[in-house]
Amino acid sequence: MTPTNNNQNVKNSEKIDVIADAIEQSMKKGHISTLILLALEKSPSHGYSLMQTIKEDTYGVWNPTASSLYPHLSSLTDKELIQFTTKMDGKRERKVYEITEKGKKTLKKLIERQQNMRKSLLSMIMSTIGITDTNIPNDFESLFGPELIEDTSLIGKTDDEKLKILSKRKGVLSKIIEKLQNVVNEINHRIDTLNLSKN
Repeated sequence: MTPTNNNQNVKNSEKIDVIADAIEQSMKKGHISTLILLALEKSPSHGYSLMQTIKEDTYGVWNPTASSLYPHLSSLTDKELIQFTTKMDGKRERKVYEITEKGKKTLKKLIERQQNMRKSLLSMIMSTIGITDTNIPNDFESLFGPELIEDTSLIGKTDDEKLKILSKRKGVLSKIIEKLQNVVNEINHRIDTLNLSKN
């Protein structure tokens, strides 16, 4: 491959990263309101504390700034999902936000919808990576159930057909196990980090 092609590949890769970053930021904006409601369901909080809670609880994946957080707080207040009281902190006035009953009901509905979105996304990802067996569940709840081993789709099949179906499912689970092991490794790393910070 020539240096020109190498440079072009690098530029294309950088463009892809920029596009992916922009999409990721757009997705994050859509989740900030939910994260605010989740944080306030734990306890009332002022803006700066909310930013810290969201950052810490998401391990820095979401790191809202004041300029991105306060428009959401204003919007949620206008929708009566949260409310605030004004308290004096020394000579400074500070708004302390808390979730309303309407906010709690809305949060519950948002969580249900996001769970449905995750199921749909999982189904799309499985299809994208070439897993098209219609007998494979498309949600995490049933993914590890007995239907992967003992289900009616094997009835009446020849041994060769059963072998093909079960081999494909074994491949799916192997991929999932690999991904889950990566998650376990990351969780272990975070646990070790937290334990070190306590000592």
